[in-house]
Amino acid sequence: MTPQEERICRRLQLLYIDSDVDELFERCRSALGDPTPSTGGDRWSENDVVLIAYPDQISDQDQPPLATLKSVLSEVDHAFSTIHILPFFPSSSDDGFAVIDHCEVAEEFGGWRNIESISANNQIMADLVLNHVSASHRWVDEFRKDIDPGRRCLLTASPDTDLSGVVRPRTTELLVPCETINGVKHLWCTFSPDQVDVNWAEPEVLLETLRTLHRLLEVGVRWIRLDAVAYAQKRLGTTCVHLEETHELVRLLRDLLEWRCPDALLITETNVPHTENLSYLRDGTQAHLAYNFTLAPLLTHALITGSSARIAAWLRESEQPPEGTTFLNFLASHDGIGVRPVEDLLNDSEIEMLLAATERANGTWTGHTTPEKIRPYEFNVAPASLLGLDRLLTGHTVLASLQGVPAFYLPAVEGEPNDIEAVQDSGHARAINRPKCTLTDRSKFFTGPRRSARDELARRLMIRRSLSAFHPDANQLVLNLESPLFGVVRGEGSDRVTVVANFGFSKIQYRLSEPTLDLLTEKLLHGEISLEPGAVLWLSTADFNSARQSGNCLSI
Repeated sequence: MTPQEERICRRLQLLYIDSDVDELFERCRSALGDPTPSTGGDRWSENDVVLIAYPDQISDQDQPPLATLKSVLSEVDHAFSTIHILPFFPSSSDDGFAVIDHCEVAEEFGGWRNIESISANNQIMADLVLNHVSASHRWVDEFRKDIDPGRRCLLTASPDTDLSGVVRPRTTELLVPCETINGVKHLWCTFSPDQVDVNWAEPEVLLETLRTLHRLLEVGVRWIRLDAVAYAQKRLGTTCVHLEETHELVRLLRDLLEWRCPDALLITETNVPHTENLSYLRDGTQAHLAYNFTLAPLLTHALITGSSARIAAWLRESEQPPEGTTFLNFLASHDGIGVRPVEDLLNDSEIEMLLAATERANGTWTGHTTPEKIRPYEFNVAPASLLGLDRLLTGHTVLASLQGVPAFYLPAVEGEPNDIEAVQDSGHARAINRPKCTLTDRSKFFTGPRRSARDELARRLMIRRSLSAFHPDANQLVLNLESPLFGVVRGEGSDRVTVVANFGFSKIQYRLSEPTLDLLTEKLLHGEISLEPGAVLWLSTADFNSARQSGNCLSI
């Protein structure tokens, strides 16, 4: 047995103390399939830019939605390297996150051949929904009938148990009654009555997850997103979030993933404050990347208020990921703009201001339960409706400039406004930023300023992918500029790029210390310059010298 396999067995022993570890390891090997060799490439580079989309974000009656998605990707494949296809499994609710069968592609989306086809040209990120299954999953039916393995795979609790200390991301009832042949039992449902939490103390839950992982790897998926991982493990008398058992589970999944496919990456998704988020990166044995949930609301705050003070201070002072790990940075996602990650960074009046801006943009918010009251959990609004296309482009460009791997949500990239009709039809606030359309409707509405903004972002991302200064691991120095100016220096030596943005709503003067080239406009700049509201500069002194010698650039 190799040292890696011995480490896996030790982790199995910690999590499944009553199991025969040697036998369980063999079952894990069988579920995962045979190891594949490493290609020896870097984990990530400046070339990595992620696009997030639903499998049926855009549909066409003549082909499966996944085939349509591939054709839409071809329009921007020069700008994006990786596509995060949100859950494409059969599901019963929550736009795919109430999974009925983790080992199949929903028939209405296409099939595994479509996933494999996309992976031929793009890296793919896909979800492992660790915390729960759909109430329509076969395990729930088996639970009702007291049949293995389902009767062992779901989590229950007595309504008489004191669960007041459990951290909740929702306001629905935690325990949901379920009729079984043995009477009424109460299923643990962290997120909704249609999403039943699984029992990670049962080895079959692990094995089912590994079978899913095997299927994803077989069709070319290499980035694995652990959805809602913070809540996966439960222990009575605790908060049931970020338990040590949860961290050990992530370590086990990483070790098994690296044993099976060394080139694959593990990404944790935890909508929590920064220091909690880093608990999945800090020891270097868990995730390779973590979603940077604090960045989105702070960047939104800067774009709405016109002040760079909060985001600059946080970037300057906050703990950074350790070597060998990094953040996945995003502004918009299929969920709302999370508030929990900034509860210790923005005061109540600042959060109220963001809430008021959301409501003025015809958005809304969802809450989570605390011992004191229901607090905002996330703002639900389309970024284009909240910020406008120009400010959204500013935010996306700043996002692309920061340390980490940038990720962009397709509806935000294409400037989709609030989908008020979807909220009214579904009754769910998150539907406001989960628009679906046909290829015909897209051709009608995705025109003019929306298409121009998309094309300009794609142009900027193409430039970014050629600059080593924007490697996720490249040095980052936050400049001490007076708000509303914001600045960072990325990289070192002759390859460094200085990023300067004006978050304000009026022109502002900025003095350059030396002549330089703005890589975004190809203009030679020197002395005092005027920055328009929302302007972003990528400044290079090395490129200034070569541009001046060639005489190919404009001067200002």
